[in-house]
Amino acid sequence: MQILSLPDMTPVPRVLPGGVWVLGFFDGVHAGHQKLLSSACALAARNGRPDGVGVWTFSSLPKAKELLTDPAERSALLGQYGVKQLALTAFEEVSHLSGEAFFREVLLEKFAPSAIVCGFNFRFGHGGESSAADLLRWGEESGVQVQIVPPCEADGRPVSSTWIRNLVREGNTAGAMRLLTRPYSITGVVEHGKALGRKLGFPTANIRLPVGKAAPAPGVYACMAGFTGKDGIRRKKPGVCNIGYRPTVNGDREDITVETWILDFMGDLYGLPMEIFLYEKLRDERRFDTLESLTAQVLEDGARVRAMFPEVSG
Repeated sequence: MQILSLPDMTPVPRVLPGGVWVLGFFDGVHAGHQKLLSSACALAARNGRPDGVGVWTFSSLPKAKELLTDPAERSALLGQYGVKQLALTAFEEVSHLSGEAFFREVLLEKFAPSAIVCGFNFRFGHGGESSAADLLRWGEESGVQVQIVPPCEADGRPVSSTWIRNLVREGNTAGAMRLLTRPYSITGVVEHGKALGRKLGFPTANIRLPVGKAAPAPGVYACMAGFTGKDGIRRKKPGVCNIGYRPTVNGDREDITVETWILDFMGDLYGLPMEIFLYEKLRDERRFDTLESLTAQVLEDGARVRAMFPEVSG
């Protein structure tokens, strides 16, 4: 997938002319977004351009403090769903434009699309003044096909990034996984900790929650850890992940870590990237009176996780 940054609205060569362009921010690339992308791919195939799907989106949102996906994650996921061109625009570059000016000066001038796809609730233009219905009307006037995709619903309500963020913050990663169609994940570089887990018999790999990433509620989670070891072998192993400040051994409530005991793995992962896929919250984080009671609980957590992933345990 080719990624093009449009830092300003000065003339640039047209991108993917005659293609099908999908509009939205796509945080999480959840089930609703996937419905948009599959509709665009089907439309492009019918138009004889199966490789002609692009996404126009913002490089960031000024009011979004926590997101489900960072820019690299979002780009990679969009590529998995058939996007060939990703055009990123700074919010400040277009926020002053009216809806019609955005349609004519950005969409028509920059992309010369044969078709545009958006969600039923898509808003654009200064202050969100224009709707998908306006886009449909201007498309008809300009000879550009506009497809408005109805909502993807779960439990009688439209799937949305806001809903999923709230589930993650509540610790309901199982619910978030259902709407994302994959586990919510956190990626970071393994760093040195206090090595207490190793002394207690369950060595952990520690990463930090990335700035700007939606933080799951503190607690202990069943997870899968994806990493490439220093031997060059790619692995995905079940684990017990503690998110929080570890109250039994740490008094600093601001010292939040993502600490994972990777089951049935011994190896040096320091300095290596690792992705933690959160499946289900097992319990709340709590303080234990003794290290022995902490150890017993963690071993019990590990047994539960092994039972959840019998095909990859051992």
